[in-house]
Amino acid sequence: MTIDQCCRRQQAIADRIFMDFKYTKAGSDEQLRALETLHSLISIWATYIINDEWLHNESFSLKVAAHSSHY
Repeated sequence: MTIDQCCRRQQAIADRIFMDFKYTKAGSDEQLRALETLHSLISIWATYIINDEWLHNESFSLKVAAHSSHY
């Protein structure tokens, strides 16, 4: 699965998280559930990135290092 496919697949979930935070009471069950979901999504992304071969590609690492020095 590509990064683009992952993003598209999670778009509806991200929209739901946003709506739960925007339109529910602070500290509500909906907000707590949204935080749990966000935590899960972040964990999925971390696992995806760690296990993905493109991350370990030397040329990619060099590009990231070059871009990070611009900030």
